[in-house]
Amino acid sequence: MRRLLAISLKELRQLRRDRLTLAMMISMPVSELLLLGYAINTDIRHIETVVLDRDRSAASRRLVVQMRSTGYYDVVGAVENYHDIARALRSGRATVGVVVPADFASDLERRRPTRVQLIVDGSDPQIVGTAIDTATGLAAARSAELAAPGVTRSSTRPAAAPLSFEPIIMYNPDQRTAVYIVPGLIGVLLTMTMVMLTAMALTRERERGTLEALIVSPASRLEIVVGKIAPYIAIGYLQMTLILLAGWWFFDVPTAGSLPLLYTVAALFIAAHLALGLLFSTVAQTQQQAMQMSFFFLLPNILITGFVFPFESMPLPVQHLAQALPLTHFLRVARRILLKGAHLEDMNSEVAWLAGIVAVFIASAAIRFKKKLL
Repeated sequence: MRRLLAISLKELRQLRRDRLTLAMMISMPVSELLLLGYAINTDIRHIETVVLDRDRSAASRRLVVQMRSTGYYDVVGAVENYHDIARALRSGRATVGVVVPADFASDLERRRPTRVQLIVDGSDPQIVGTAIDTATGLAAARSAELAAPGVTRSSTRPAAAPLSFEPIIMYNPDQRTAVYIVPGLIGVLLTMTMVMLTAMALTRERERGTLEALIVSPASRLEIVVGKIAPYIAIGYLQMTLILLAGWWFFDVPTAGSLPLLYTVAALFIAAHLALGLLFSTVAQTQQQAMQMSFFFLLPNILITGFVFPFESMPLPVQHLAQALPLTHFLRVARRILLKGAHLEDMNSEVAWLAGIVAVFIASAAIRFKKKLL
């Protein structure tokens, strides 16, 4: 028992000296608890919506106001035709398009059946259910309101106003979860492997004593950083290709857009995580610490980037934090290209974010790396 106690005390003393590991042991459960309790919310609200109002009447405007007042629809603009709706859904500016027919007000007045089209981006099945269910409930409430006994109507009119929404699901009409998850897995798996590989690269050389060869080389800090990143880009592309092939073969995930465009944007995403992994390696003293930091970074990527939980349902401060994560933008790019056939002009903001993040990560890694023994 004494020997067992002595060994346990020795292990505790070593752990106390490892301040980085000790800090992560304390901060990880607290941070994950805050993320799960504060940021994760499956009650989807504030769905971006565009409206094509062909009636332009007081009744159609009231319908749009009622949709906004539910708290589930955020009307982000009006459009002129179906092409504008398709472009808004393809670019991610909107998730739902509402088309009010030209005779909407007159049909309601005459108690004739009227159907409002609800065009929904089906790439996220969770949003589809909320959008359709909310619209159905709104139509039922509006019909009941018009058919109430206090509403004046002639004896020749029917007793109810048959207002309904006609859902049209685009990009994933069968609402298969695999179609939504597999494109996201590309980003998640690349995040995990790319950060971990490079995070352990410099710490492994430090532990093996081979860092001196880099220290005495004529290469600059930036050249060393970029040189360490470059070989892993090919590994990232190989992993990405395997995921795409497996997704197509096993889950029948469509490829509606340009694969060369996806691979081009993926270069920014891979470079960002390789630079971040290299930055971690300049902080960690051992490979174990580098791996711990990689896992610490991976968990927020899974929770708040929109991979599993709807991005729209998260609080605004968490959404702002998620904008700094490369995975947030790559998820949108991959899903738009593969599922919606998006073009480069549909993703300008996401590409700009990725380019900015890459620049910050590479510069930080280059500044942090010092050409001297650490």
